[in-house]
Amino acid sequence: MGVGFSPRLTLLCLGFVSGVRTLNPDDPNVCSHWESYAVTVQESYAHPFDQVYYTRCTDILNWFKCTKHRISYKTAYRRGVRTMYRRRSQCCPGFYETGELCVPLCTEECVHGRCVSPDTCQCEPGWGGLDCSSGCESDFWGPHCTNRCQCRNGAKCNPITGACVCTDGFQGWRCEEHCHHNLYGKDCMQECQCLNGATCHHQSGECLCAPGYTGSFQHLSPPVLLQMKMFLFVSCSCEEPCPPGQHGSMCEQRCSCQNGGTCHHVTGECHCPPGWMVWPRTPPPRCRPSETFSLHQTEEIRATRNSMEHL
Repeated sequence: MGVGFSPRLTLLCLGFVSGVRTLNPDDPNVCSHWESYAVTVQESYAHPFDQVYYTRCTDILNWFKCTKHRISYKTAYRRGVRTMYRRRSQCCPGFYETGELCVPLCTEECVHGRCVSPDTCQCEPGWGGLDCSSGCESDFWGPHCTNRCQCRNGAKCNPITGACVCTDGFQGWRCEEHCHHNLYGKDCMQECQCLNGATCHHQSGECLCAPGYTGSFQHLSPPVLLQMKMFLFVSCSCEEPCPPGQHGSMCEQRCSCQNGGTCHHVTGECHCPPGWMVWPRTPPPRCRPSETFSLHQTEEIRATRNSMEHL
C-alpha cells in the first residue's frame, strides 16, 4: 500500500510591500488607519497523480505479477495573490505633510502672520483680519488688534506696541499731562520765550501775557480755544508794557487818572504831575489839584475836632 498525503498549504512570500513610516506617530496632527494591499506569494499544495504499482496474483504469464493503479499526492507549487493589512499614518484633515511633520493648511495666505491651525492665522502685532492683511484701526493695537489704546488728548498709539505717540504739547505714558512749565511743542522739547511772568501755550508756545504787558494779539484756532477756554494769546514774548492809558490783564482796562496823570501798567495806580495829587475818596482814583486835596483835608480835620468837642 502506498503512503497517502493529506492536502496542505504552505505560504512562501516572494515579495512584501511595506509602508515606510516617515511621519512621527507622536505628532498630534498625525492620524492612522488600516489599509489593505495585495502581495504575490508562492504557495505549496498536494498535487494528485496516478501511481502504478505491482502486486502478486495468479497470472502465470506475467510471472504472478499484476499491475494496479492508485491516486497519490505530491507537493507542488503555484503563484497566488494574498490580501494583507497594515496601519498607515497620514496627516489629519486640514494638515499637510512636510518632512516628518504635519503642518496646518490655511486656504488664504497669512500675509502678516502664520498659520497655526486649519484656516486659522495668528497675526503679528499691529495686524488683523482673517488673513492678517488689515492694519489695526487707530484705537486698537497688538495681535489681531484686540487691545484698545489708552492714549489721550488726540494721541495715536503704536499698532504694534500700544505705546502712545503724543501730540504737540502733551507728555506722559498716556499723554495725559501738559508740558512742564516753560516747555512746549513736540515731545515738550522747546523752551518758551515768554517774559515778564507770562506763560506760554503748551502746544504752540504762544505767550499769555501777565497783567500789564502786551504784544501783538492774534486769535488761535477753534480747537485750541475750546480746549484752553481762552480767547486771546500774545504772539510775541510779552516784553512790552501796556500802552499809555491802559493797564491790567491784556491791557484791556483804561486808566482813570485824567489831568495828565499816568497809571501803572500793572495795577492801574495813578502817578500825578507836580501840583496834582491822587484823589481816592470816590473811585476810580483821579488826579486833582493839590489845593483841592488840602481844602478837603482841612474840612475833615475840622469835622473831627467838632465831633470830639461835643463828646
